[in-house]
Amino acid sequence: MKAKILFLLIITVLFCGCGKASDEQEVHDSTARLTVLDKETKKTEVENEIALSMRSPKTMNPLLNEDTTVDRVLKLIFEPLFNISEEQSVIANLAESYAFSSDGLTLTVKLKSGLKWQDGEPITAADIAYSLDVIQTASDISVYKYVITNMTGWNAEDDLTLNINYASPYSQAPYNLAFPIIPKHHYQGNSDSDFDTVGSGSYTLSEYNNSGLTLVAAEGVYGTPQIPQAKIIISTDKETDYNAFAQGLTDILDAESSDWFSFFSSKDCGKAIYSTNTFEYLGFNNSKDMFKNQALKQAVAYCIDREQIISGIYMNNMDSSLTPVNPTAYMSSKDTLPSYNYDTDEALKTLWQASLSPYNFTFSILVNDDNSARVETAKIIAESLNRIGMNVTVNSRPYEEYIELINSDEFDVFIGGANLRCGFDLRPMLLSSSAYSGTNYVNFSDAQMDTLLTAEAEALTPEAQKKALGEVERYIAQTLPLIGIGFSNGAVLTSPNLKGVTIPYISNPYTNSAVWSFE
Repeated sequence: MKAKILFLLIITVLFCGCGKASDEQEVHDSTARLTVLDKETKKTEVENEIALSMRSPKTMNPLLNEDTTVDRVLKLIFEPLFNISEEQSVIANLAESYAFSSDGLTLTVKLKSGLKWQDGEPITAADIAYSLDVIQTASDISVYKYVITNMTGWNAEDDLTLNINYASPYSQAPYNLAFPIIPKHHYQGNSDSDFDTVGSGSYTLSEYNNSGLTLVAAEGVYGTPQIPQAKIIISTDKETDYNAFAQGLTDILDAESSDWFSFFSSKDCGKAIYSTNTFEYLGFNNSKDMFKNQALKQAVAYCIDREQIISGIYMNNMDSSLTPVNPTAYMSSKDTLPSYNYDTDEALKTLWQASLSPYNFTFSILVNDDNSARVETAKIIAESLNRIGMNVTVNSRPYEEYIELINSDEFDVFIGGANLRCGFDLRPMLLSSSAYSGTNYVNFSDAQMDTLLTAEAEALTPEAQKKALGEVERYIAQTLPLIGIGFSNGAVLTSPNLKGVTIPYISNPYTNSAVWSFE
């Protein structure tokens, strides 16, 4: 049986199914307690303080942390080696450059010279090596555990040069280096350092107590921020985050999934909208004889009215995409792919040319019933297929049953989601060895696809990777193991008087905090 996948639930009714927040949560230090936000919490009405929210931290060490909301706040304190741009290119940050060896087994990273930690000590390659040591010992659910994928070792060649060795050529390696680094001289052998931060960012931790955390401006590598203080409210869940922002208790909300627009579309606030890597798609059970027929899958593709789905269900907060490559990414080959625009006549023509009758096809579309967007999407697709003569039903099940049916391969077609990591490695979704017992949930097994995926994963330059990825995309469009609906949009929402928050790096929504200011 397959390991469970965490399907990302697109919730169109805000806060549906959320549990009640507890009154108190304990932090790593048992002598201090951080209370969660409640209706009595008030934002300090001063323009020298910005208010944010996050979960209760077990640690303030970014490499040991296991929570993404805490990670976002820690990015105010700790700068990463690289950032990933909105178009998903690798952007130098603390690092100056990277280069692969001719065999692709070693990646050399060069640091910018003259960089200093907040305590004035120089930032060196030994700090990067130490940071990788910490990641290696971190828990499997730590935010940056993926960084060491395929690594076999690392060493600092000199103060500004780090060499990282890999088991095989790995095109995603530079993307995996968008992680924060920590100072070896401060953290090594210091058992109290988890809540005693020294970073390279705009802020540093000043205090934490029953009301939350306070960060104060620091001399980071990009200067001192204009807003001298940040107040961090401790929240228990996304519902609390949304309510805090709606009530004006916080100034920034990073709403990663597409449910933000149903609540904040009319609110007077700043909106920096960006395309996430949350991919929504229709997946065939390719192990069934019915779906080995390309003409049938092409007919289904022609019967997916993306325009109606994206405008009517997702309120245009989704970027249409046939393949699991974000169309806003610079490596996308969307302009060279078949469009499969909604056309029921073309669907019928495709079937007739293959000597197939639509009346011979009966199947169901599996969805989880707590996701109203998926349920409505399935209904639209089923109605379109039924209009051309097929017999298609919607099989709406509770989430746990939905997961179990996919894991046990007891489905015809499902609508699901995947949170894809930057770097364009599609092997987990489509490699033959990941079918049936892995993360290839559409059970697609194809030698040519394996060859193309491997070539893309081993490309050593952005140009070579883009070319190889284009071949993968075109083969997906030809074989249709799955049919994409699109990539959800997220947004960084800000209070009306907060200025300077722009479209973020996809890897860091708080990347330009040094220039934020209040009117």
